[in-house]
Amino acid sequence: MNIEFTARHFQVPEDLREYVETQVRRLEKHFDRINNCYIILSHENSMFMTEINLHIPQHNLNAKSSSPNGFKSIDLCIEKMDHQIAKIVDRWKNHR
Repeated sequence: MNIEFTARHFQVPEDLREYVETQVRRLEKHFDRINNCYIILSHENSMFMTEINLHIPQHNLNAKSSSPNGFKSIDLCIEKMDHQIAKIVDRWKNHR
């Protein structure tokens, strides 16, 4: 999986960047054919906004979340993405 990382309006601490990448790699447990992942972190008006775009075969998935805490925003976004992937994998299994 290729991971591209973008930070807008602030300099990302190294621990936050590592945390995002490890959380995104956890998504491969559910679906191992993830092609690309684009992570966008932005900080405006004391709110952290996280956006994750995943590209898997036949689908482009997007999830956004915001929170005053950067780690909480990442967790919410990963949770949304996990739910979307589980839904697609379940559809594929039921289709066959």
